[in-house]
Amino acid sequence: MEFHVIRNQVLSEMQLLTGVIEKKNTMPILANVLIKAENNQLTLKATDLEVGIISECAAQVIEPGEFTVNAKRLFDMLSTLTENQVSFSMNDGSMLDIVCGSSSFSIDIMPAKDYPAIPEYDFVGSVPMNNNFFQDCLNRVIFSISSDPHKYALNGAYLDIVNNQMSLVSTDGHRLSVVRCELSQDVDDFSAIIPRKTMNEVKKLLVAETEAENFLIGTHETRIFFQVGKRVLFSRLIDGKYPDFEKAIPTNNDKEFVFERAALLDIMRRKMVLSSEKSKLVRMSFSPGQLVVVLKNPERGESVDTMEIEYQGEPIDIGFNILYIHDFLRNMSCEKIRVFLKDGGNQGLFRLVEDEPLDYRHVIMPMRLTG
Repeated sequence: MEFHVIRNQVLSEMQLLTGVIEKKNTMPILANVLIKAENNQLTLKATDLEVGIISECAAQVIEPGEFTVNAKRLFDMLSTLTENQVSFSMNDGSMLDIVCGSSSFSIDIMPAKDYPAIPEYDFVGSVPMNNNFFQDCLNRVIFSISSDPHKYALNGAYLDIVNNQMSLVSTDGHRLSVVRCELSQDVDDFSAIIPRKTMNEVKKLLVAETEAENFLIGTHETRIFFQVGKRVLFSRLIDGKYPDFEKAIPTNNDKEFVFERAALLDIMRRKMVLSSEKSKLVRMSFSPGQLVVVLKNPERGESVDTMEIEYQGEPIDIGFNILYIHDFLRNMSCEKIRVFLKDGGNQGLFRLVEDEPLDYRHVIMPMRLTG
């Protein structure tokens, strides 16, 4: 087996593939990437048995063949090389020779036949989606996905399409993100709970895709598939029932506040310096035309900031987890935020002033104020 590739091209594909490989594997071969060279093309595959990526890369194939090689080791080697063209060849069937200019490596490989089976999908009847649009949706929900292994159904984002209306939802039980929008064309209804890791890897593929404006989403039995340009990502779905998130969205928060997102984000960044595992409470005191933000940490000190807001009602004091406020603000890209409150003891509803064509709602549960 022998082939030649452009270093930057194969390196960019390897960077995406290594993202799905877990550092600790029960099967050594899962640390590897499967590479097949034929017809002047490389097909690269990586999986951790839950999520995987299939990719392609142009190559000059002298003699076809396939093998598996440690993904991180190969990526690290390619990263250190400086010449444009890299040559791969197999000498005795168990070692891979890599030559680039005056540099050369020999690394061990494992047989392709030992690599786990990779699922296939033809994308017939799949849902087309705009790349930039879906990236915007992902940015608004990924940060709210639970990382608590005991909340299994919440360890992913809920994607629901009914009557051409799409909902993308995430929650960890303390905060909730919901994006809704009307799709521009007729598609079949479906719903799925997509794991956090999968959503992060999909986002990487969308960011890396510079040519195709749209991509495809399809489901088959217990898996979901994404075709983004020449790359395909597949993943197992979370088997469970997603909670009725509609009940958590307040409908009677009658007090509305409008403020500059960037200004409050700067304030929260300063507060984060003093926050700790024991002191996450940030007090937000709303009054006509003004917001006072206070964080007290008995071990580190106190921070007070004041900013102008649009509000003329009665004063309200409410406490929030500063991490949740900070996460929300830094993941938005709008200029102004609208907050709807009922009182200091009920959840806050956060919305964007300019939100078309998306209908986005973010809910944060309050923390009890003391003193």
